Amino acid sequence: MSLRALLALVLVATAPFASRAFDQDRAERVYAQYCAVCHGADRGGYIAPALNRDETKLSRADIDARILGGKPPTLMPQHPSWSTGLAAKDRALLVELIATQPRSRPGWSLDDVRRSLQVLAADENAPVPGPRYRIDHIDDLMAVMSRGRRAQGPEAKVLFYDGRRHRQVGAVPTGVAPHLMDFHPTDARWAYVRDDAGWVHKIDLYTMRAVRKVRAGLNGTSLAVSRDGRFVAAGSYVPHTMVIMDAATLEPLRLIELVGVDPDGRMVEADAGMITATPYANWFVVALEQAGQVWIVDLDARDLPITKITDVGRHLHDAFLSPDGRMLVVASYDDRLNAVIDLPSARVVRKIPAGCKPHLGSGAVIRSNGRLLGIGTNIGEADCPAFEVTVFDMESFDVVKRVPVIGPTESPAAHPLAPYVIVDIVGTGPNANKLQFIDKNTLEVVRTLEVAGTLGHSHFPEYTARGDFFYVSARYRGDRSMGASGGQLAVFDSRTLRQVKSIPVDVPAGVFSRVRARTVVVGLQPGVP
Repeated sequence: MSLRALLALVLVATAPFASRAFDQDRAERVYAQYCAVCHGADRGGYIAPALNRDETKLSRADIDARILGGKPPTLMPQHPSWSTGLAAKDRALLVELIATQPRSRPGWSLDDVRRSLQVLAADENAPVPGPRYRIDHIDDLMAVMSRGRRAQGPEAKVLFYDGRRHRQVGAVPTGVAPHLMDFHPTDARWAYVRDDAGWVHKIDLYTMRAVRKVRAGLNGTSLAVSRDGRFVAAGSYVPHTMVIMDAATLEPLRLIELVGVDPDGRMVEADAGMITATPYANWFVVALEQAGQVWIVDLDARDLPITKITDVGRHLHDAFLSPDGRMLVVASYDDRLNAVIDLPSARVVRKIPAGCKPHLGSGAVIRSNGRLLGIGTNIGEADCPAFEVTVFDMESFDVVKRVPVIGPTESPAAHPLAPYVIVDIVGTGPNANKLQFIDKNTLEVVRTLEVAGTLGHSHFPEYTARGDFFYVSARYRGDRSMGASGGQLAVFDSRTLRQVKSIPVDVPAGVFSRVRARTVVVGLQPGVP
């Protein structure tokens, strides 16, 4: 045998076992089961970082340790030890997948959406005269997204509370961590929930059960119900699409691919940022994040034509409407501004400087000393020199004041009968369990409140329908494998700011008041009988 042939045999015999034995199909299935809900179905990142060879800089040993131990103080510590639920062989497959494979490009077509539709209640349309639980008014309902320890399984559910008495009146399992919800604007019986695996769940608020669900995409957060109640729209990150469905049946009607030329002249696919429905006209409005465009879908016209507004900004995300629904204020992360769009004329009319990485949440508008003011928050950047809340006039869109706060902020809360705008301090720093209160008249921070016992995050404040209380999701850091609660729903008196109740909830997230169904913008909620 020649020396060359001998060397070839030696190289084959000593090739790394992992490269010869790697079962990528099984690895992808394990990833989809345990990781995709947070890290993205394409391994490109979602609410947690990307896990692929091009973006993950960890060594194999570090990846393995991270799977087992998590990363305090992020959501990873909420996972119990994988030693009893994830075999060592499968963990090794995950390590190899993350370390060696690029980001994937899974598809999800209109036919896939249609095939995923499930009817969960055969009697879904049986007449029900009203809620089967005691509540003064349906608008008093408060919904809390409970993610659960692994962001999936029986602990993932939507919890419903009576916002006057703070008692639970329902729990609807979603199977996967619920992210956000919207309520039917013309029929109080129905609501819609989007989970982090892309499913849309139709919820019967009278019987407290899910009656249908459909997978509109593989990951994505945006959801809206048209103002006439006929359509539901859901936008996705994976793939880059928006699906419009029949609100009654969840039957998919149209899939729209989100692709366009960004402000720098590049053709890009785009995540679906916010989707909203405006009372100004029967339209859906969607932000294309990476493309920097806002599209208007006309729901009353045949074939649902789209009007495209380009060059809005770099990396668009969330937005809110003016009270009449005519103007849209949308956050542009990379430009550090909020763009104001006149929807009827389909043009950008103003760009408001807004500090580090503006993030509007659901937005908030208040009346202050005879003026109508918008509230802009900022989730900040690593090198952000100062954190602030931007207050601007909703008629001229001039900046009225920049209010210094102690950290990045995400979800402003306001109510016409409450004296304060509440902002949550987000991130993982020492102030992430604090709330700050801005007086609506002076536009100054007048109180900083630490939610006792959370040792972690206190986010997503939401006033109850009547404005006399507000709810906050407070998550704990640390290991949950021994059965400790993952957090609390903290209930406060909106005037005294005293906590009146603590309700154990497993990794609580977004909080949504049913009165939003009759509200164009948070902060100007209508009265409740």
